[in-house]
Amino acid sequence: MAWVQKRQPSAVFFELVYDVKMLQELRKRDVKLGRQTINRLHFYGSIFLVLIIALFIGRVYISLLEPRKDFFNELWAPAYLLVHGQSPYDTSMFNPISPAAWLPMSIGFFYWLGWLEDTIALRAWFIASLFQLGFMVFLVQGKHRPLHVSLISGLFVFSFPPALYHLILGQFSLITTTCLILALHSVTKQRHWLTAFLLALALSKPQLCTVFIFGLSIYYFKQARWRGLLSFWARVLSMIVVLCLPLFIAHLNWIPDAVASMRANPYWLYPSLFIVFKINLGVLGVWAWALLALAVLGLGIILWNNFPLSVAGYWSLALALFITPYIGSWDFVILLPLWIFTFSKVHWGRKIFLIISFLLAWYGMNLVQRMESSDNYFFWWVPPWFMTSAALVTDWKDQIRLKSGTFPE
Repeated sequence: MAWVQKRQPSAVFFELVYDVKMLQELRKRDVKLGRQTINRLHFYGSIFLVLIIALFIGRVYISLLEPRKDFFNELWAPAYLLVHGQSPYDTSMFNPISPAAWLPMSIGFFYWLGWLEDTIALRAWFIASLFQLGFMVFLVQGKHRPLHVSLISGLFVFSFPPALYHLILGQFSLITTTCLILALHSVTKQRHWLTAFLLALALSKPQLCTVFIFGLSIYYFKQARWRGLLSFWARVLSMIVVLCLPLFIAHLNWIPDAVASMRANPYWLYPSLFIVFKINLGVLGVWAWALLALAVLGLGIILWNNFPLSVAGYWSLALALFITPYIGSWDFVILLPLWIFTFSKVHWGRKIFLIISFLLAWYGMNLVQRMESSDNYFFWWVPPWFMTSAALVTDWKDQIRLKSGTFPE
């Protein structure tokens, strides 16, 4: 301090002038980041942030995994029987909580899990499910992945209660959702056999594919009329047969056991609008549901004829939950692509609306879960809530202009 006090004021002034000139020179030499560099920074930063969220959720929930849940009953036990030359659908030797009910394409594709110990296979399935949730964030956003949008989308998917329940049970719905998203991308690139394979595997849970595969049928019919439609279904059926080949090779007479196992699947109150209408309105409720199903299919026709494939596809995934009678709350993960897609496309005012809507829904699901008489049926309101929120913020006119080519993609 003594040295500073002895300096002349003029010397201090000239040093300040020098510092200002030096800063100006450094700014002139500053290299501005190009658009591609910025996009790469956003991309890698998004990967890092989503990975951190996934690792945190994985760390917390892997200790909650329980053996002999859905993964064990529906996939590992059948795969184990298959690789040992036995009927994959006769799982009675394991005394399962419920009989195997997933369609054979899932067993045919994942038969190799039967060579692993059940606990190792369950942990591998859990890690794969975490990866799919993170992958969904990047795949649905498209090429434009702002860091803040990826972060909030990652928080959406990894805090979505049905997704967490899905992870604990070891369910298949994420595989179906991922396959349908990839099928949508492969259609745009005219990779028809890959599309057929992805659809065949996704159809292991056919109740989640109804509106989407109906829409794709419209798409192929528009491309080449009846020839295009029949070729599309011929490819899908061919891939279904291919995926079922391991079952025929290992145990030729598996079909009667599969039918018996699916018929023995216990009935419970599903969180579907079909059950809601039937319980509250009786026979009239069944007719009301039938009218709703027709309306949803009509909406599917409008979407696939007038909107871009991305819009039609993601809405079709979510709309399946309106009309399928047989669902569990873990199947609601199929809402996530629509939610991420909508959030990534709207401006900040509408983004805030979606964030508030998500938080309210999260709080509502938490209240239902904590009820003394809580039941999966009480989550029936979740799909209508999320789809209504997404519909309210979507600029439908802009999406139509996207389809017509008068609005930039």
